[in-house]
Amino acid sequence: MHLRLRHLLLLFICLPALAQKPVDNLHFTSSKQQKIAVYKGTIIVNGNKTFKFASDDIVYKSKRNRLVEDGGNVFLFLEVADNSDKNKLYVFAINNSIADSILTAVASDIKDWDHDELLEFGGSELTEAHPSPDSMYYIPSKFYEIKKGRIEFDAAYTEKIDKKVNGVYLPQPLDKSGNCCKVIPKPKGRP
Repeated sequence: MHLRLRHLLLLFICLPALAQKPVDNLHFTSSKQQKIAVYKGTIIVNGNKTFKFASDDIVYKSKRNRLVEDGGNVFLFLEVADNSDKNKLYVFAINNSIADSILTAVASDIKDWDHDELLEFGGSELTEAHPSPDSMYYIPSKFYEIKKGRIEFDAAYTEKIDKKVNGVYLPQPLDKSGNCCKVIPKPKGRP
């Protein structure tokens, strides 16, 4: 008798969790009172359908989905699943009732990574292992920062991270054929 009661109790506890609908929408309000919604792959600003993704691969539960306001400008960040090994951050400038796609970066947290009091985001793609044990493919990164109401390439932080990961910074990491990336000696201490 007690076993049936336990099973019944478990069923009542688990049933609501099983019935929950998947999240397919986001809602934000800017300090300018712009109402921004993301619903099934469509960005809606103040009731205006302004951008539609080709497929709805938005990671709706991601903590990286957010509004950032800086210098009077409003930026919408959306994490989108990608066929590569790393998700992407799609960045939109929100002006009036328009969401304008301004860049795509490797998904990362949006925070002050280099302690310069500016928010940064970005990163590097994964590269395959080089067949030689003493060499590796250069792993380029690309970081951006939000500065004075604009999003700019953060050359200093990109160079710092590339040196840390690769042991060297290459401003032109592509090989002679234009493919990623050049082969470099493996830095000491790297497995």
